[in-house]
Amino acid sequence: MGQEGSRDEGARRNPKSRRGAPGGTTEGMGAESMQGNVNATSSSAPELTLLEHDSGAEGVVPERRRFRVLRRPDRQVAEGARNIFVLVPASELPEVSEFVSIANRRHQLRALLVRDDVQPSSIPQMFERAGLRMVRNTVVYSDASVPRRVLTAWAHHAQEELIAKASVSKDRLFVLSCALQPYEVAFDSMPSLKRIPLAERASFTVDEDGSYIYWPSPDIHLDLDAIRTATDPEARARAEAAKALHDSRYGAAIAKLRLSMGLKQSQIKGLSERQVRRIEKGEGTSYEALRCLASAHRMDLEGYLRELAANASDPALERAIA
Repeated sequence: MGQEGSRDEGARRNPKSRRGAPGGTTEGMGAESMQGNVNATSSSAPELTLLEHDSGAEGVVPERRRFRVLRRPDRQVAEGARNIFVLVPASELPEVSEFVSIANRRHQLRALLVRDDVQPSSIPQMFERAGLRMVRNTVVYSDASVPRRVLTAWAHHAQEELIAKASVSKDRLFVLSCALQPYEVAFDSMPSLKRIPLAERASFTVDEDGSYIYWPSPDIHLDLDAIRTATDPEARARAEAAKALHDSRYGAAIAKLRLSMGLKQSQIKGLSERQVRRIEKGEGTSYEALRCLASAHRMDLEGYLRELAANASDPALERAIA
């Protein structure tokens, strides 16, 4: 689910370090995420090609080994490569226009990342000079963290999960994912956003890798899953169904591991027998509850979650809860 729970629900992961967000009110940062960190498997990396036609883009490209990096436009590459990204200052758009047009016609242009080295009012003119139109996958930026997030997310196959940038206009929050999918959400439509004072709505930061948006004064975090579930009823239904299945599977895994250690439900220090029974029935858990369970099993939390992940992925367990 999205990031709108209480502090003890844990932390959402990011694609590189899997570190959690800081405490505070969060949307979608549950114990599910902690368990998912242990159970996550990396997908095979897609082919990524980057035309880095910007001498001012120092430090923007993360982990260069994951990209095929070009310094100059190459028509043959544009006609054959997959998942193409272009870094270019607005004033030099004419120099990459043919490369961009070919990649875009082939539906392989993933992002045209344009640094605004001219006045904002001149950007449309720069595109016109280059014979290009501002297609959906165009991002004009002044903050180098924006292309860095996009490229990092694609390098880790997490572009659908992470945030590239966000802005506020009146009563709306506008968010762009690293897959360059736009989202729009009203502040009054989400409990956490509704609590942010009007004067503080624009006082936020986007996490370094795009895991969440953070409002420091009310101490609120918001991730992309939360935005999707708030704006898309079908996404909300899918998220709720996935959470129910997840909780059932991990509840059964918790019970199986407890029984294998010869522990009774009443022997989990810090949790009542009723609490353990509800967790094992799949009614959800929390960070503190997981710590209590790990301690009762004489394991550290990471080791306990690793054991849970192994048990939860057991086909026999899935058949038992089906």
